[in-house]
Amino acid sequence: MAFVLADNRFHRILYHLAGERFNRFVHVSLGWKRIVGELLAERSQPVKLEHDVLFVGVQNSSWMQELILLKSDILVKYAQYGEELSDIIFIIRSPRKRKK
Repeated sequence: MAFVLADNRFHRILYHLAGERFNRFVHVSLGWKRIVGELLAERSQPVKLEHDVLFVGVQNSSWMQELILLKSDILVKYAQYGEELSDIIFIIRSPRKRKK
């Protein structure tokens, strides 16, 4: 019996649930941590993808500045990842608070 990674099954289910309209955003979102690294991925996340422009929510202005400086590198890495993005726009979004 061959083992199938649960991660692969999760990705297939996620793509299926997203539907054709949102598959590209799912692909970009799943690659975010691989593209920017764990530290920046903990402080930012893709919010939406519209007309080849990726909108990324960032924790605060300090991290936004860091990502702005890395923007061209991020675009190149996404191109290597198989996604052509024309631009990335960073917006400040405070993390959601969990309800108790």
